[in-house]
Amino acid sequence: MGFFSPAEVLDILGDKAQIKKKLSFTRLFLLSIIGGSFIAEGFLACIRVQGTMPAQWGSFATFLGGCLFPIGLMAIVLVGGELATGNMMTMAVGLFQKKISFWDVFYNWAVVMAGNMVGSMIVAYFFGHFVGLAEGAFLAKTMAVANSKISDPPMVALVSAVGCNIFVCMAIWFATSAKDYAAKMAGMWFPIMIFVVLGFQHVVANAFVIPAAIFSGESSITWMSYFQNTIVVFVGNAIGGALVFALPCFWMYGQKEDAKKE
Repeated sequence: MGFFSPAEVLDILGDKAQIKKKLSFTRLFLLSIIGGSFIAEGFLACIRVQGTMPAQWGSFATFLGGCLFPIGLMAIVLVGGELATGNMMTMAVGLFQKKISFWDVFYNWAVVMAGNMVGSMIVAYFFGHFVGLAEGAFLAKTMAVANSKISDPPMVALVSAVGCNIFVCMAIWFATSAKDYAAKMAGMWFPIMIFVVLGFQHVVANAFVIPAAIFSGESSITWMSYFQNTIVVFVGNAIGGALVFALPCFWMYGQKEDAKKE
């Protein structure tokens, strides 16, 4: 077959959690910076495509931008990098399988999130602001997206973040189940494109677009409001990845005896 079964995918994810547990702080943090920069570059491409499109194009412009955003996750999975939202599922699977401890999960999420924020902000400042790729004719789009993220009430942002990470973890699950590059890329493209089109809140993507608006000097958004958004969206993403996606998958496919019978 050209793909792994769900039970096999679950075991692969649990083994990956063990590998991530053993990474040194330096390597884990650097891989996280790379992961954050990949996501930010995908988002920057999205803004460049949508930024000057006619208003009459409506949601079709959103669709075109969503078609480019998945390159960030593809690069992380196929080139290398660590992503907090993906690890919310992977590390949770390792915890449910008792391959790692709760402390391993907390440590990984904290370090990877910090690295992702650094990587995303580097792209926001140097490419978005210094080079000007998120400003000029594209500043209005940057502002519109950033303000839409910040303006959501906390509970709305939380639920939106839950929905977002269901699709992100779905993309990683599809990529893990596939055995060839083409299938992995297709498996990642559709779920990520959908979450972008739906406008869900992604904590790492927000670490690019909101700081990009702040760095422009034209935004009323403050760093305090950004960090408040980060906390709420991080919690929502964690719920979506660990409890809404990973836990049901573990219940369905985590018992090897049941998997063999099926």
